[in-house]
Amino acid sequence: MAQHYKLKLGSFLIASTLSSLSYASGFAIIEQSITGLGRAFAGSAAVADDASTIFFNPAGLTYLSHSEFSTGLNFIKPESDFNNEGSTLPSTLGGTAITGNGDNGGKLALVPNLYYAHRLNDRMVAGIGIVAPFGLVTDYDDNWVGRYHAVKSDLKTVNINPSFAFQTTEKLSLGFGINLQYADLELTQAVDFGAACASTAVSTNPAITTPLKELALECADPQAHDGKAKITADDWSWGYNLGLIFQATDATRIALAYRSKISHHLHGKGTFDIPDNGAVQTVANIAGFANGDTDGKVTLPETASFAVHHQINNKWAIMGDASWTRWSRFQDLTINSTDSVRLNSSKEEKWDNNMRYGLGLTYIHNDTWTFRGGIAYDQTPVSDQYRTPRIPDEDRKWLAIGASYKYSDNITLDAGYTHIFVSDPSVNDTDDNGYTLKGNYNASVDILGMQMRWLFL
Repeated sequence: MAQHYKLKLGSFLIASTLSSLSYASGFAIIEQSITGLGRAFAGSAAVADDASTIFFNPAGLTYLSHSEFSTGLNFIKPESDFNNEGSTLPSTLGGTAITGNGDNGGKLALVPNLYYAHRLNDRMVAGIGIVAPFGLVTDYDDNWVGRYHAVKSDLKTVNINPSFAFQTTEKLSLGFGINLQYADLELTQAVDFGAACASTAVSTNPAITTPLKELALECADPQAHDGKAKITADDWSWGYNLGLIFQATDATRIALAYRSKISHHLHGKGTFDIPDNGAVQTVANIAGFANGDTDGKVTLPETASFAVHHQINNKWAIMGDASWTRWSRFQDLTINSTDSVRLNSSKEEKWDNNMRYGLGLTYIHNDTWTFRGGIAYDQTPVSDQYRTPRIPDEDRKWLAIGASYKYSDNITLDAGYTHIFVSDPSVNDTDDNGYTLKGNYNASVDILGMQMRWLFL
């Protein structure tokens, strides 16, 4: 039953930012506009029909006829039901089945956004947006079968994006913005202290006397003395975004948009919740399960988008885009702690760059009602080899509808709904301690958004 029990807490840090089933591929949150939600965000860099263009392409600010305030809220419900297919303990512990059941780690999330655009003159517009471009909450039951791999992953970002746009000619508009970003992280997983008591690290430790070795034998019962490990960390950093829109004809405009990478150096705490058992606590403390400071770096990737918007007639418009994200920045991450060896780790991720393609339609029914629809295909950056319960990402297909109601000359109300079909992810992951999680997910995402726009006429 002896094994060298290690806790790779540091790998949690990338696992939460590269976390479980999310709203766009990887852990990006593209839900930054309710009008965009209604067309599956197809052509968002070129559409520029409200102040949310600050996020998608600041050059689009020049297409707004008036100063505008916009605020929206997305209700996002991911489903990621896990079906266990033979998860096992390490071979050193007999290789028997891990106790516990499957679980749905997806939880309801509320994603708000807020924008203000102010027209300075006929050619110049300034604006500011406050959004959450990355993030996710997954929260499994404490006793689910994958608890030694992950329990909770909670990543929140807040991005403050002051922007400026200038119409250089009748056909060309340019825009840029600064992104001030805060990232906040919380991660937990179960720790099998019963197995830790039985490890060779305990039995061969010269600091452990014969009475203490007897204590180790007393608590050496895998899965009978589960505790928990937790990391919290945060950081402020910054980046930028750029965009242009070229009015090729009266009916057609072409857009390019770019958002830079943002590198975070996260600092935080790592803590252990050890079971209330004298033998377990004594052995765990001597074996080095100590709280301490941690730090690690994570780079949120850059994106680039090419988009086209074409006005077919005074009723119909069509739009499309191809967007690229440099997820290959996630090759590995090293976490360091000068206080606790149990908090040091290095983890390979080896993500790939991915593409997203969208196609949408807008129909202006009358002066009061506008309707939208769209489809999109979003590639996953995660290969089968590196998929984990914190990162059960797969390819996804979007189907969206939306509508706008002009309540008055000043106020427009928007709503959108999207269903995301996720190719069922499979997981066959063995951690550094030999715990194997094997199974598959039934996955999907539903998003409902509402928005209000106020025009300053």
